[in-house]
Amino acid sequence: MKEKIFLSPSRYIQGTDILKDIPDYVSRLGTKLLLLTSQGNHRRLQETYHLISEREDFSTLIIDFDGECTMAEIERLNQICRENDIEVIAGIGGGKVIDTAKAVSHFMNLGLVIVPTTASSDAPCSALSIIYKEDGGLDQLLWLNANPDIVFVDVQIIANAPAHLLAVGMGDAMATYFEMKECYQKDADNFCGGRITLAAKAIAKECYRTLKEEGYEAYLSAQEHCVTPALEHVIEANTLLSGIGFESGGICAAHPINNGIAELPETHAYMHGEKVAFSLICQLILAGETRETIHEIMAFFSGIGLPITLKELGIETLTTQQLELIGTIAAGDPCISNLPLRADAKAIEDAVILADRMGRDFNKTISK
Repeated sequence: MKEKIFLSPSRYIQGTDILKDIPDYVSRLGTKLLLLTSQGNHRRLQETYHLISEREDFSTLIIDFDGECTMAEIERLNQICRENDIEVIAGIGGGKVIDTAKAVSHFMNLGLVIVPTTASSDAPCSALSIIYKEDGGLDQLLWLNANPDIVFVDVQIIANAPAHLLAVGMGDAMATYFEMKECYQKDADNFCGGRITLAAKAIAKECYRTLKEEGYEAYLSAQEHCVTPALEHVIEANTLLSGIGFESGGICAAHPINNGIAELPETHAYMHGEKVAFSLICQLILAGETRETIHEIMAFFSGIGLPITLKELGIETLTTQQLELIGTIAAGDPCISNLPLRADAKAIEDAVILADRMGRDFNKTISK
């Protein structure tokens, strides 16, 4: 029988006002650090960066991210690392900064520290980088040699971010349980190439429970920039539970459908978790979930401002060619076979049409 495999970051540290402690943890990985950050975070966290840079036992180079996780940007940073003998890279920012730092660590064999400033995705804990083309379309999924060495999550920094980013993370994280469930029932491989452990199953289930019971309260807390137990729990669910849950629990249809939707230029302005949210509704239809479950997920997404229709993803009118592109891309992904019933391109296209119709009908009921 095939072995079970479970992946996770070496350390996950969550708290308030913890970024100043980065050098104490990073020193065991190396003393020549590159901090990759967005220009906005460079300004907001300038005092923290100054404290890190002042350490006499540490050499710190701060580089601003170019704005997109492309192979060109990764190679630019690889060259900077070569020229400065960098030993550790820390990605401080959102999903694209994080994915870029992970890719550079992978190619340059560096220690890796991840510091998310939003809880908008499960990227911080995984051994995966999503690489984009220059025009914003999906280029490739880059599987890395290892998960991050350390993940630092400062809850106050995330509470200060726009609440919509937390909601986007919940869209991505909500798919974790439903995709794992289908994979587990089929005894399918997870992303590690092994069978799913009981730990991964439990983590994905707890992720779903946390979002369902505390997600809306956490969203309101984020709108008010308040740190509450609900917000702390959802930050952990979006970041750690979903990160471990999807990687060690497996992927089904939501993410392949998302990959198809992401190819449409109209959706490039929307974030990964927004597209995954709608794609999850498509998966629930394909998997034969009950109408009650589908409406429950739609209500949750609608309540935190996530899209449940194609129009809410910028697609005013879906053409036949666009629909066929989504179906072809999703059907070509091996993960689609983890559904309980075989789903070809036509079945996926039909699910997209029905999900959009159900979303439009749902919106009509709540607007009355």
